[in-house]
Amino acid sequence: MRSWSFELLDSHDRPLGALDGVTGGSGEIVAQSTLGGSGSLTLDQRGQAIDWMSNRVRAIFHNGEDSWPWGTYLLSSPSEKHTAFGVTFEVGLLTKMNVIAEDTVEDRYSLTAGAQIVATVRDLIVSTGETRVAVTDSDAVLSSALTWEAGTSKLRIINDLLQAAGYWSLWCDGSGLFRVEPYVDPSLRPMSYSFEHGETSVHFPDWTSERDMTSVPNRFIAVAQGDEETPPLVGVAVNENPESPFSFQARGRWITATEEGVEAESQTVIDTYAARKLRDGMDPVSRLTVTHALLQLEQNALVQFIPEDGRQRLATVQRMSTNFTFDADIAAEWREVL
Repeated sequence: MRSWSFELLDSHDRPLGALDGVTGGSGEIVAQSTLGGSGSLTLDQRGQAIDWMSNRVRAIFHNGEDSWPWGTYLLSSPSEKHTAFGVTFEVGLLTKMNVIAEDTVEDRYSLTAGAQIVATVRDLIVSTGETRVAVTDSDAVLSSALTWEAGTSKLRIINDLLQAAGYWSLWCDGSGLFRVEPYVDPSLRPMSYSFEHGETSVHFPDWTSERDMTSVPNRFIAVAQGDEETPPLVGVAVNENPESPFSFQARGRWITATEEGVEAESQTVIDTYAARKLRDGMDPVSRLTVTHALLQLEQNALVQFIPEDGRQRLATVQRMSTNFTFDADIAAEWREVL
């Protein structure tokens, strides 16, 4: 049996009990968004004491014996609708990334060359009051000093540092756990699910593919910060795959995208960053829109897609939207891996 349940939490994600009276709502996970998505709830007043300023809610999906958290949210100020039948609240849901984004440094924040990157990130997260953090440790250090002005969001600082270490931007999973992890190339990610056309398929037969051929770069140059004594690191990624229609071989010329001021602590990191940005530049080239059953997938997960045409496609999960109803499906957007 498919259903949703909602758990009321305190400001430290500790359960306070079931949140009764939920009659509708929706949630969206967006990999390319700094805040990771958003949601909403429609809630009938059932006499529960809800602290709208500090309580949180976790949405949990149940499919038979399997259950998993879809998202853990902050509650934004609700609107009230009064009728003869009672009071209904329309509540906005914010991801926990807002906690990090809305906390800023009070003074100029500086780090010296040699500072431990990941350890600093952990300390910044904890300084916001959040303690549920899963960190993949690293010995990466800053190759040069960095400074951020007073009032800079801690999330901005954290993501600048994670970029320098070759990590994913900070994200939060469905359970509300902050994740600090190295970036993994799509070709090296484990397969999370295979969507195959047939009698047992879990996706709808209708799907779309959007392509923008002309603006795709086949070379990306990333330039790091340098100083008077040390020249800047430069990372270059090129597409010379003869099977790619966007490669140098296919086009006969270079189409170059460049980014300067990249934070990178080593040549390996900036090379990886350039390769990642070249791949990101191909984002509008092949975006697949698919509707499928609600599955336990995370953002940026690698999936295989074999529709009725029989051609195998690999893609990464970029967006998932659903309604909080028992018959909910996922409206998904995937980035095809070319």
